[in-house]
Amino acid sequence: MKRTSLMQRVCLPVLVLGLTAAAGCSVEEQTDPAHSSEIAGPNVVKQTCSELAGLALDNTEISSASVVTAGSFAPPPSPMERPADYASMPDYCRVTGSIKPTPQSDIQFEAWLPLDESWNGRFMQVGNGGAAGSFMYASMVEPLKRGYAVVHTDTGHKGTAGDFTWAMGEPEKLVDYQYRAVHELTLKGKAITEARYGKAPEQSIWYGCSTGGRQGLKEAQRYPEDYDAIVAGAPANNWAPLQLLSIHIMNNLGEGGLPATKLGLLKSASIAACDGDDGLEDGMIASPETCGFDPEVLACEAGDASESCLTETEVAAAQRLYAGVVTSDGTTVFPGTGFGSETDWAIYTTPFFRIGTSYMRNVVLEDPNWDPATLDVDSDLALLQADDQGVISAMEPDMSPFVDAGGKLLLYHGLADGIISYGNTMRYYDSVVETMDADAVSESIQFFTVPGMGHCGGGDGASQVDWLSAMEGWLETGEKPAELVASKPGEDGYTRPVCAYPKVVTYSGEGDASDAANFTCEVP
Repeated sequence: MKRTSLMQRVCLPVLVLGLTAAAGCSVEEQTDPAHSSEIAGPNVVKQTCSELAGLALDNTEISSASVVTAGSFAPPPSPMERPADYASMPDYCRVTGSIKPTPQSDIQFEAWLPLDESWNGRFMQVGNGGAAGSFMYASMVEPLKRGYAVVHTDTGHKGTAGDFTWAMGEPEKLVDYQYRAVHELTLKGKAITEARYGKAPEQSIWYGCSTGGRQGLKEAQRYPEDYDAIVAGAPANNWAPLQLLSIHIMNNLGEGGLPATKLGLLKSASIAACDGDDGLEDGMIASPETCGFDPEVLACEAGDASESCLTETEVAAAQRLYAGVVTSDGTTVFPGTGFGSETDWAIYTTPFFRIGTSYMRNVVLEDPNWDPATLDVDSDLALLQADDQGVISAMEPDMSPFVDAGGKLLLYHGLADGIISYGNTMRYYDSVVETMDADAVSESIQFFTVPGMGHCGGGDGASQVDWLSAMEGWLETGEKPAELVASKPGEDGYTRPVCAYPKVVTYSGEGDASDAANFTCEVP
């Protein structure tokens, strides 16, 4: 992979984003000597795990470095934690610390390093979810077991997935969240890895979904040589209108809109209308784009207001939700999450995940009393975009610097994602194809859609996909994956192909419908 000087690595992507160097590349970033000391030379001395506690990295405090015996790790309680098989983890070196590029920064991180004989020679950083603010230890388990030196950060603050109260009056902490934390950890994490093994990692991979997907795209766009490969699922990259989607959904559910108790009715009806379009009725919609379902078919008879139909008010609310975020001139700035995702909409009404409201109150307006019911798409979108200036968003369609550096990008999105619309990733990918050289896209960028898959996983369909092995195979052979296999575990489990966009899963009409071999990927 080609390398440039530190200043080029930091500043070149800013110019690609269409900003001036002065606006996007601070004096600190141009002259900070810390980065040059982290680019180790050929005489780096291999250190034991415990010796890493004394490793000197500028703006960094190593809190601990010790070997954790196999199966003994137990994560502290966290609202962001997911189930994981911690008992299956091998012996490894656990390093904890904090990076402080500014006096206000406290970017806490962890590095999990396999024992010498188990290291696969690769480095990985795993991403966050929502507003970050905690460690998602479950995401580190599988990479460690595969032999990766894996790192992770809370992005510089403490909080829950939908909480931005920490950001009010804290511009440096906000920058840490936006992009600086993961880039700083990339540099420090590689330096720690090199010190531990006595040599630099052969390849570096980013792996993340949702906010983690956005972080991966931001890395590719702003620091194109940080990673050789990026796996980015359901990316929250179109940040400003995505926050409006959160508020839009919340405002249209409940009193005066569509009751959350009727979301299941709506989902069942939409699936029933379009399930068979792929040649098989299996409870999944393979091509929501071609589904013509209209909630009007559920309209109640005059005088009826039962749970098995929708009132006129409820039909209108459902239609607005399917439409997504639309400006006064009819422009869809963020598509609706689509047919088959309806039951997931309710998460935006929970106090835990009113993320758009929290962002507007604490970051954009700095008014904790702002009422989301007063949302005006035109004016509030303008406020969000003016506040962000493209810093947190990751929508740059020209990925040439990343591709020219040898980078590979694998995008994926579940078609039943009710949190972030698959249509947003589809639009972004289309913009990349329209902007870049066709051969560059063909060789270096791939986008998969997964029927029945919810946000980053789960859902009603076959949603277990080994994205990491797909990327590893791509790096090792140079052959871009064109079709993968997803599985749904359990007694009634089955497999399905995962198709590269714009192709969709289609049943051949013959053979066992539980076997992916009897399906093909076809252009609808």
